Amino acid sequence: MKRSLKNIIGYSINPVGDGPKGKVKDFLFDEEKWVIRYMEADFGSFFESKRVLIPRLFIGTPDWDKEEISINLSEKDIDSCPAPEKKLPISRAYEMELNKYYDIDHYWMYDFGAVENPMLYPPRPVGIPAKLVDEKDLDTSLRSYDEVTGYHINALDGKLGHIDDIIVDDEDWQIVYLIADTSNWLPWSKKVILPIDFLNDISYVNQEVSIHLEKDSIKNAPEFDRSRPLEPAEEKSVYDFLSSIMVDK
Repeated sequence: MKRSLKNIIGYSINPVGDGPKGKVKDFLFDEEKWVIRYMEADFGSFFESKRVLIPRLFIGTPDWDKEEISINLSEKDIDSCPAPEKKLPISRAYEMELNKYYDIDHYWMYDFGAVENPMLYPPRPVGIPAKLVDEKDLDTSLRSYDEVTGYHINALDGKLGHIDDIIVDDEDWQIVYLIADTSNWLPWSKKVILPIDFLNDISYVNQEVSIHLEKDSIKNAPEFDRSRPLEPAEEKSVYDFLSSIMVDK
């Protein structure tokens, strides 16, 4: 199923045992693969926060009805783990420290990209937008959901809105769609699904993405309903519609 990250923010997090519950605060994804790497959680109190980064390896299947996520970590694991850096982005040095603490491999050492899988939809691997600005001095490949939401979206004939949400496949936590909110493009307004295959590039410095579609084409695209998960038939219909009107890259 495809799920909205905006909907998951605020879910309760249940560690192993009877430890205190946390709350989902954010997600960090790898800009090289656009796959979720960490869930940011808060296990603090009303008076003081306690930020924790939880590697995807320890995230269980969410209970969508109860709005809860179980993690394969104990209260002791959470209390003793290295505190994340106060400001994003998270450095590679901190990731290495975190992986050492949990005794897990560095994902960048063995993850060579998604294996081709036509049984998933959209088929894997998905197309990843090019990073427009080369930030050579930035020692990380991680970006956050909270950072990217709000980025402006450039169509071929002008700006049309901003990123309102990110949709992931709960099979593999791959980011597959962005949701464009066109509310700042009057006189009409709607939320539209944009497959990341259709994105041309993304600029983290300018905080914008570009897409190979014209504004009128997006205006006629099916509207996104966040209140329910995307059904396969609906998803294919949206994808086929946009494919038929996309301007060649």
